[in-house]
Amino acid sequence: MKNVHAFRAIAAAALTVAAGLAGPVAAADMTADQILAASGVTNDTSFCGTKNITLGIHDGFGINGWSKSSMAAVRSEAAKCPNVKQVVRIGQGDLQKSIADVNGLVAEGIDALVIIPDFGKAQLPSLKAATKAGVKVVAWAADPGGKPGEDYVAYVDWDQVSAGRAWAEWTAKAIGGKGNVVFLGGPAGNPVSANSLAGIKTAMAKYPGITMLTGYDDWPITNWDAALLQKTLTGLLAKYPEVDAIINDSDGFTGLGVLRAYEAANKPLVPIATLEGNEFGCEFSKLKPANPKLEYGTLSARTWMGRVAARKAIAAAQGIENHEPDVYQLPVYEDSLAGKSPKCDSAQPPDAFISVVLTPQQLETFGKTE
Repeated sequence: MKNVHAFRAIAAAALTVAAGLAGPVAAADMTADQILAASGVTNDTSFCGTKNITLGIHDGFGINGWSKSSMAAVRSEAAKCPNVKQVVRIGQGDLQKSIADVNGLVAEGIDALVIIPDFGKAQLPSLKAATKAGVKVVAWAADPGGKPGEDYVAYVDWDQVSAGRAWAEWTAKAIGGKGNVVFLGGPAGNPVSANSLAGIKTAMAKYPGITMLTGYDDWPITNWDAALLQKTLTGLLAKYPEVDAIINDSDGFTGLGVLRAYEAANKPLVPIATLEGNEFGCEFSKLKPANPKLEYGTLSARTWMGRVAARKAIAAAQGIENHEPDVYQLPVYEDSLAGKSPKCDSAQPPDAFISVVLTPQQLETFGKTE
């Protein structure tokens, strides 16, 4: 496996285009495979240091396969350090509980915190308070606002606006630059969906023949839950008789709700832009013959970034510098239009993500979110 130093070498040549990006640099102009090989799994343990520390780990929701995979990425990376004790808390989709969880972890004396602040800026005061108390906070996967390096150590994530653009460009290609498109987002007001939709809007401006049926100001709420997604999309398919493509910002397992909604509506499937998902990938080859317009374009589910966040938080608590990028511009990962069949691994659970490179045993051991 390539280590952190290998990542720096690969990324160095790719960072010049990131100068115009606000905040941290992004790993750009790299293929999905290059990014994953360089930063996903490493043998490096230099970030562990020697001091005994306690690492708090928090997920604002902890409700689905994505949460399990991301938790496993963080915890399996921290487990490489025998001097690091882990304490896990789950917000269960409740802002006040999430804030109380962070305050409680700080009171317990944690030295570092890896957190997915799903409620965005509403959680910033608690992160700033933790930082003021001496805790090395690394946020990832949802933007808490504030200033990295001041209000917390770092914010590790994909460039969500870039992700939206990538989905939109793929969708435009899939439908020949004209047609009706539906965007499905997560919980109301969440920063991931908001930023992705902003990127979609920017890209779609080049395609006057495409109508975003769900608009650019808000989105039909799915809470990243397959059952709610199916219900929401079923209503949209009844409201709009002509839907030519779906952009869904949740993962491929949750996205099974898309398949079920179309099945219930007795409509042929259309191109779907989303995040990867093992079961969705496995379903594609079965569904394609009867659904000739079905195409599949995904981005990595990015749960592997939990490893980066863990390394940064632990290194900060140890007084060790970490120079890995904070922001990643993710290219298309699976693309049936380009002959890249969706990945399917029958040895993995249905809600697994191939890009995280975790065994089923690792998912079970480190992915517990209760």
